[in-house]
Amino acid sequence: MSNEMPSTQDANTSTISSFGSQEGRALISRIVQLYAPSRPYDYVLDGIGQLLDGVESVAVTLTSLGKTAYIAYTALVIRELTAHPERYPEVQNLAKKFPRNPLMLAICPTSYLNYQLRKRLSSIGLNALIINSKTKGHARENSLADLSKLTTDLTLSIVLLSPEQLKSEEFARTLADKTFFARLYALAVDEMPLLLTWGSTSTRKPFQQIGLVPSRLPDRDALMGLIATMRSGTALKKSLGLKTGEDHLIRRSNQRHDIQLVFQEITSSIKCFEFPELDWILQRNRKTIIFCDSIDLGNRVRQSLYYSDKALGGSPLTILNRIREYNLLSDAYNEKTCKLMQSGDCDIIIATNALAVEVDMDNIEDIVVFGNAKDADQLLQMIGCIQVGPPYRQAGEQSRYEGVIHFDSRARKPAEEALHTTFSIKAAIGSDVGMDEGSAERYISGCKIDIADNSYDDPHNDGPGRCPSSSMPPPSPPRVPCPCSGCTVKLFIPSIPSESAQDVQRVAGAPKEHRLASIPSESAQDVRCVSGAPKKHRGISSAMRSHGMRVLKQFRWEIYRVEGSKMFMLPPDLFFTDDEMKKVLNNFDSLEESSDVTNLLKGFKNKRLMPYDQQLFLRIESLRVDFQRIEADQNLEATEREQK
Repeated sequence: MSNEMPSTQDANTSTISSFGSQEGRALISRIVQLYAPSRPYDYVLDGIGQLLDGVESVAVTLTSLGKTAYIAYTALVIRELTAHPERYPEVQNLAKKFPRNPLMLAICPTSYLNYQLRKRLSSIGLNALIINSKTKGHARENSLADLSKLTTDLTLSIVLLSPEQLKSEEFARTLADKTFFARLYALAVDEMPLLLTWGSTSTRKPFQQIGLVPSRLPDRDALMGLIATMRSGTALKKSLGLKTGEDHLIRRSNQRHDIQLVFQEITSSIKCFEFPELDWILQRNRKTIIFCDSIDLGNRVRQSLYYSDKALGGSPLTILNRIREYNLLSDAYNEKTCKLMQSGDCDIIIATNALAVEVDMDNIEDIVVFGNAKDADQLLQMIGCIQVGPPYRQAGEQSRYEGVIHFDSRARKPAEEALHTTFSIKAAIGSDVGMDEGSAERYISGCKIDIADNSYDDPHNDGPGRCPSSSMPPPSPPRVPCPCSGCTVKLFIPSIPSESAQDVQRVAGAPKEHRLASIPSESAQDVRCVSGAPKKHRGISSAMRSHGMRVLKQFRWEIYRVEGSKMFMLPPDLFFTDDEMKKVLNNFDSLEESSDVTNLLKGFKNKRLMPYDQQLFLRIESLRVDFQRIEADQNLEATEREQK
């Protein structure tokens, strides 16, 4: 862009008293639009104005909705004001405090965030330098200049640092350089919650150094903390040295009302190697991220999905690209995973929580959290990874995206402990129930959206908050009625493979080693995981039994859709348990009349199934036909083996 730009104000315009004023925000907006393609949100202009006035600020906003703009546009405005002061006489006095060749420090928790931010800064003409272990190693291996020496480049607008560098000798020497020190005017900290969450772990102690940085910078430097989730009374401000009442808080709602939140109990043992409750993901063909709390669990989930997809006819090479992992073990592998996801070759990523703060991917439609999320902030961060352009829609449209939280049934006990054990008692006895109150409330309470709003002090009237002519999309408004699983019985039901003859024939005709894998196993009672499984009825083969369990589980969902609203918050399993399904299959040959089914149900302690005895009998009759087809295919295969 040409340097010959006209002044953004006419000569008669009065002096602006502060950047945070209405006139100051208008000036910031005009400067940004000289370089950026769209007009910023009003609350972004508010944060930039406060930062330019030297007021330390914390911005709480929706995941993937403008946090980067605070960093980029602040640097852009100060560079413009110091490079061309003659164009802005109305803020001449205000701009005098800015140093020549101004420089901002930005601390990003992960390498990927550094590279993403640099790419966006470059798109609006800002030069940024990344200093982390990877870039330092690259410079050393290629005999390049010490990165700390590159900070003397006067064209630099931002230095992007990883937390690990804050304690390094190179960073200390850089701060000791008088020229560098004089250029500093602001510090930005992205993903502030990691200061406490990751900083509390033995492997990520450097994150605690973030809180010490403000004391090492010039007194004039203002701090901008960026965060998607911050509950009231948080310790984050204290960790950064911010004093309550002296900082400027921009709190936007962090709710994604275009996402349906669904909480479901895991039916398999979390220590198993097969998770049939996740096979629905293979059928939907939507870009999905599955978050697991450990690399080990992620490996087992991927293995389960691999064999399920292979049994459905998938090519091994195709599956290896379609289902990928993302963790901190290999940057090269992670980079390839991201490229495959963007190209369309990969549509399922199994990740640890690092991905929730590392990658800003487009076209993510569903998020699955598999296992107990112990931290509510982390849970919201994961759900916020859903991004489909355009990411927001008008109120009243049916939710297109799902955040499905599969949690262990045993999570209810620690959830109750977390809610009934006060912080003072925990401190006195040194107890750690392993779950924070925010997560605990979601597991055992009603509306998931209300819980989050109360926990995070979300504004109830959080309007679009944008300039009238902004081309950026507004956040979606709350939906009425609320679609979360705590408010409606019209839950998201995973698509389950059809029970048609074609499917049965396909399964029966599959290679022997994959035949059972092609139909979901008996989940928690899987003989690989649980010893002493009920002995199979001699009239029903393994394939028949597995198919029967799948059909009966679908029948359970149909009951739950009807009865769930009458029995608030009861899980689907209570309407027809897995053990009761096994009893039905164990007595399958004797269930010849509807009265036989009725008599069998009378012996169950669970009486919720009794009103559906006739419907269950019809389902058993349908299974009888299915079993005959499976048996015929098995006999045919046996005959072919004998002939060979």
